Amino acid sequence: MNSRGTVGLLLVALTLAVAAAPAPGVAAPAPAGATRNTAEQRLAEAARVNTEASFRFSPSWATTWGAHEYDSMLEDRSRGAIDHEVARLTRMLADLGRIDARQLGDSARVDYDLFLRTVQGRIFDLTEVRRWENDPSTYGYGEAILSLMSRTYSTPEARLRSVIARLNQVPRLLASAKKNLKNPPQLFTGFSIEEFGGSGEFLDRDVPAAFASVKDPALLAEYDAAKKKAQAATQDFVKWMQSDLLPRSNGSFVLGAERYRKKLHYDEMVDVPLDDLLKIGEREMARLSARYEAAGKRIDPTLSPDSLAQQMRRDHPSVDSLIPYVEQLLEGIRSYCVSSHFIEIPSEVRCLVRPTPQFEAQRSFASLDSPGPFEKEATEAYYYITTPDPSWDAARVEQHMQGFSRWSLPSVSIHEAYPGHYVHFLYGRNTRSMIRKTMGCGSFAEGWGLYVEEGLLDQGYGGGDPRIEFGVMRWALVRACRFQVAIRVHTKGMTLDQATDFFVDNAHMERANAQREAYRAAFDPTYLVYTVGAMQIRKLRDDVRAKEGPAFDLARFHARILSQGALPVALLRRIMLRDSGPTL
Repeated sequence: MNSRGTVGLLLVALTLAVAAAPAPGVAAPAPAGATRNTAEQRLAEAARVNTEASFRFSPSWATTWGAHEYDSMLEDRSRGAIDHEVARLTRMLADLGRIDARQLGDSARVDYDLFLRTVQGRIFDLTEVRRWENDPSTYGYGEAILSLMSRTYSTPEARLRSVIARLNQVPRLLASAKKNLKNPPQLFTGFSIEEFGGSGEFLDRDVPAAFASVKDPALLAEYDAAKKKAQAATQDFVKWMQSDLLPRSNGSFVLGAERYRKKLHYDEMVDVPLDDLLKIGEREMARLSARYEAAGKRIDPTLSPDSLAQQMRRDHPSVDSLIPYVEQLLEGIRSYCVSSHFIEIPSEVRCLVRPTPQFEAQRSFASLDSPGPFEKEATEAYYYITTPDPSWDAARVEQHMQGFSRWSLPSVSIHEAYPGHYVHFLYGRNTRSMIRKTMGCGSFAEGWGLYVEEGLLDQGYGGGDPRIEFGVMRWALVRACRFQVAIRVHTKGMTLDQATDFFVDNAHMERANAQREAYRAAFDPTYLVYTVGAMQIRKLRDDVRAKEGPAFDLARFHARILSQGALPVALLRRIMLRDSGPTL
């Protein structure tokens, strides 16, 4: 559960869908012989066909999801393949429009609406956002290789053969990049030059380390040849970006208000006007800031929040005790989830705490690696903690370990494991709907992770320890700043320098970290989903509690929403409340 198109075609697709549906308020007759069952069968078949086609277009995603028949394929991002995918999605949208949604049961109608919005969103991304045309990182292949390294669903030899197959297709992928990329933002091209420039070390060091148990000399020789082929193509691509693409990289990463509104509409089913969203976010930031400062006063009324943050960073486990400390911490959080009736944990199988594998350590600080919904072999879930590299000097080790403060580790662990992403995985894997297995939204997935950080605290976790509350609120403020920065950068003219200042002033971040957060807005324009989702889930909870009164059960509520996959809260409201009321 871990994460970087033409208008005419979109309008045609939307027209097809609207033309095939009855006019609002008009009850058109169902086709002769049509039944709810046949409508649902058609929906299920469309979902199956769409999933298979999506996996063929994005085989790296298929590997991550546990569909390993695509492991030897690398993405085809030629213009012809992109146009073919847009045409396929347009036909799929028309097919969905020909299904009489009124013949669907309540659950299938939720699936239908999720499916429809997802397909519309994919067309929008390919035809209007067009990252394949303005972002060289679209052609990165590191994740395609990493997905074959990180889970032991097959023998190392079999997975290495898939690595070789994908590496042999890298020259074709990068040739497509040269043809497709037009006028990227300078920031995107500069970032990609650095990112692709580091791929040689990844192939020389990290991949062999992951497959160290492979001893077959012929297979290793095949890898060496494929590696050199990919490295040569990559070096050529980097030189091309430096000499050709960078001088003409004058594009803007700013989506603009209309495209931003559409992206929220398609991806998250959020249709609140942007100015209203900003006001909602400002109120949330003020609430969190007040709670952050109040927690700090309870720790030491004589110190400023910044001084307390310095104290917080120095209070961390030793290197040797870090993994055992986190294991013990997780067990305590897990037990509290159950004993406090916050949520039932639907499995006795633990999330395993492990040091982050060497080949992922530079890309992650702490993360959850859970199997995809179709994975049948490597079904373990790992909570990875990145320990210091043995080659680092004492100063660098200390700087790294300050990220694992005893004040903030509970927040991170609640978010990633219990009752955050890991518990979401445990519930969500049992959904029977193909659509809900393969489609969803970030505002629920990441919103749930943020919601439970504060939610478990409010349930009494930590026994009122203000240090834990301080740590939780500190990270909640960072997410609340993302809310403001994302909208303001993409719709209100905020510069990245101004965004950096915003994180420094409002989330009390060090400037280097604030700059990284600000720059993320360019690459991840909807990273407001953390706070949006947490607020939506909190409102849904309160509305369900008001409706059910004394019968309301918090653990049952949490289990119900997690069991739906990662549905937008707009659809969860229909399930839980039978209404289409506001989500914020």
